[in-house]
Amino acid sequence: MYKAHIVSHTHWDREWYKPFQHFRVRLIYFLDKLMDVLEENEDYKVFTLDGQTSLLEDYLKIKPQNSERLKNLIKNGRILIGPWYIQPDEFSPDGESLVRNLLIGDRMGEEFESVMKVGYLPDSFGQSSQIPQILLGFDIDCAVMMRGIPFHLLGESEFIWEGLNGDSILAVYLAEGYFNGCFLPKDLNKADMRINPLVGKLKESATTKNLLIMNGIDHQFPQEHIPEYIKYLNERSEKVEYIHSSMDKYVDSIKSYKEEMKSYKGEMITPERSRTHTSMASTRMYQKKENRKVEVLLEKYVEPIVTLAWLNGAKYPKELINQSWKYLIQNQAHDSICGCCTDEVHKEIDQRFIDCKNIGETLLNSHARAIARKFSKDKLKLIVFNNAMILNLQLVKASIIIDSKDFIMKDEDGNIIPYEIEKIEDVNAASLGIWASMTKVTQTKKKVYLSFYTTFDSNFGYRVFDIVERKNNALKKTVEKEIKYRDNILENKYFKIYFNKNGSFNVVDKESNREYKNLNIYENCGDDGDTYNFSPVKNDSIVTSESNKAKLKLIKKDSIKTTILINNELEIPLKLDSKNNSRSKEIKTLNINTYVTIYSKIKRIDVRVDIENYSYDHRLRVLFPTTVKSDYSFAETQFGTVKRPNKLDDTLWDKNSWSEKPLPIYTMHRFVDINDSEYGLAVLNKGINEYEIYENNEAIIAITLLRAVGNMGKRELLIRPGRASGMEIETSDAQCIGKHEFEYSIIPHIGDAFDANIPASAAQFDADPFSVQNILKLNNTKEEIELYDIETLTKHIENEIDILNTNNKLISLNDDRILISAIKRCEDEDNFIIRIYNSSSKAITNGKIGINIDGIEKAVLTDFNECNIKKELEREKNYFQLPKLKAFTAETIKFVLN
Repeated sequence: MYKAHIVSHTHWDREWYKPFQHFRVRLIYFLDKLMDVLEENEDYKVFTLDGQTSLLEDYLKIKPQNSERLKNLIKNGRILIGPWYIQPDEFSPDGESLVRNLLIGDRMGEEFESVMKVGYLPDSFGQSSQIPQILLGFDIDCAVMMRGIPFHLLGESEFIWEGLNGDSILAVYLAEGYFNGCFLPKDLNKADMRINPLVGKLKESATTKNLLIMNGIDHQFPQEHIPEYIKYLNERSEKVEYIHSSMDKYVDSIKSYKEEMKSYKGEMITPERSRTHTSMASTRMYQKKENRKVEVLLEKYVEPIVTLAWLNGAKYPKELINQSWKYLIQNQAHDSICGCCTDEVHKEIDQRFIDCKNIGETLLNSHARAIARKFSKDKLKLIVFNNAMILNLQLVKASIIIDSKDFIMKDEDGNIIPYEIEKIEDVNAASLGIWASMTKVTQTKKKVYLSFYTTFDSNFGYRVFDIVERKNNALKKTVEKEIKYRDNILENKYFKIYFNKNGSFNVVDKESNREYKNLNIYENCGDDGDTYNFSPVKNDSIVTSESNKAKLKLIKKDSIKTTILINNELEIPLKLDSKNNSRSKEIKTLNINTYVTIYSKIKRIDVRVDIENYSYDHRLRVLFPTTVKSDYSFAETQFGTVKRPNKLDDTLWDKNSWSEKPLPIYTMHRFVDINDSEYGLAVLNKGINEYEIYENNEAIIAITLLRAVGNMGKRELLIRPGRASGMEIETSDAQCIGKHEFEYSIIPHIGDAFDANIPASAAQFDADPFSVQNILKLNNTKEEIELYDIETLTKHIENEIDILNTNNKLISLNDDRILISAIKRCEDEDNFIIRIYNSSSKAITNGKIGINIDGIEKAVLTDFNECNIKKELEREKNYFQLPKLKAFTAETIKFVLN
């Protein structure tokens, strides 16, 4: 006999086609009703609250008096919550963000004494290949999901899903949707008419005699008649038993059949039965970039530096850091970060990014300056932190406030450090944020922006430089000139770059003697899609910079770097001409300023692009012809790199009526690479996370810079026939009118991406060293000195810090393939966490981590949840032996303090 598990639930978008507060009003009424139903009817067994705990927080801020009612229902298993804090997009957030999403969700669930141990992902637009690893880190060994599953390959709704690193979980595909049993009829005479066809469909794909019926849909209230409905069905059914159930009970009922199930490895983004909207990676690109900036702020700057201050006596601002993470993760909800909400909602998303940055930057600046002030109260010093957490030579871009531009800089051993001055500004007390009316400070000082190279002897630590003012600056050490520019040829020891008339450039990689021609061509095409999908214009007119005549100008040349400005103007159509399925004849100029920078000691070509967009419904991409013969690209994903085909089989979508045409447009994190194992080209980025590889002899990497569209959803797209996705709502802000800035970097290399250690290069490009000076002398009075550095806050934190551990080599790793994802205090105890991951495609068997921090009793391997102890790490002095690190695997180490 079959058993049908009827799971009553709701799918709750906190924001989407209406703003958060609108849906919160509905949430208040919904949860009031749900509690009444459950308390008044014991036969209504259980309700699943969409796998996210944020709804409880949203509700209880309005009705805190109902906290105990909710808690009783949750701990008694009547309302199932978690494991997520927010139902996430699985591709835009980095690995650490997804871990924190679950970590916050789990801790909130613990407050209510129950967390659902099912990785419920009903509406994420495809499934990331690292979800199995991340879920297992929270003792979750199963996932229930809807979008992206390649059903034509599996043919069954239950299977074993193997992730990128080899970890596997039980997976359940909601083949008929997370809403297959929504709005079950109150008229019991119609019960069989509704349920029998559904059961028949579910049987077709089921691997066991257990069926999953999802009684709910977006924002649906509980159907009070469900117990009566189930009783009615059971009285008439001889072949199916119906029970009011939950996802975890359903999963438990099928686990014993895992040996009989098929397996699938990797990410799942097939738009077979459900749309996956892959080109959402470029919708509202300004928010994709902001998302990455905030991730970097919290992961690379705030938490490590605040943790360092805490390890030296300062109080840990746990609640403030958690609130920053909550703002960020709220923005990573699947509709929110994907860009497919209303303009009003996206303005609220902008504000949450601002709120997150304001908290993070205040914590960063105050704690960093408090640490810096411990080095000296009277001698001017510059403290520089290694925030990229790698050992490569790094470029420091710092600023110091000083009386004169004449000074020398010395390292800890007294060596004079060469530097270049970028610019100088005059500043006074008011411009420094000091309340000038409370002081008598009228003195003007110099704010000197400078750059210099430095090396770090540890993956996380700091350098301390003395700043010595000298009127006669003859001792200043200069760097040898290692960059040449003449006749539109830019050269250093790594590259020879020939600038073409159209503004593109040819790069000769001196290491391989291989030339890459016509890099950085701009391509503009029409976009007849919406916030969910790029869709080509039927009669498009594509404009490129290939035949342009660009203007070149040398704007910066010193011993550290040289920058060339390239100005291009693309004459592009103003908008779409819907009547003729084409773009308009009216033309608008798209002004593009490209800044190309090379360095004397860093093998990288950095590019910054500034544009002003005043056209509508179009897509701007930058092209990099590689001539590399490869059928695959390699792009960073959470804790690893995913291999993807450059061409997809698009014959099935029309033949079998798939939900949309599969396009090889992909999401990346910090880089994409194409190589043939002997040579390759990588493009790194800062929050520009969409790419495609043209499948032809040139193997062109196409990076999307901007996608401008004006509707949340549209009907009858060329690549997506039928209904509109989302709602047919105008979203003029998604046209991205105005100024935009994009940053990326080009690295030609020998071997594959891992031979060239592109993941480490991407980490370096992602996070510059953070620098801070220790003191500011204003009129040389003690009272006025103390007004500096966020005034009393820095002084307060400084007073909490004991004598600073002067060993600046804090955390060291013996293998440059091991990258650091997090340095933080433990969630629930006064110990600290370092999360690392193997960024390479091969296992690492002899990894070691060195810690030069006082008071460490031992180090233990734990899980992402920081709860289960796997093993204690062997120790030799300050070094701990890491376990074998599988390819693309993250591990969490807890350091226990005395």
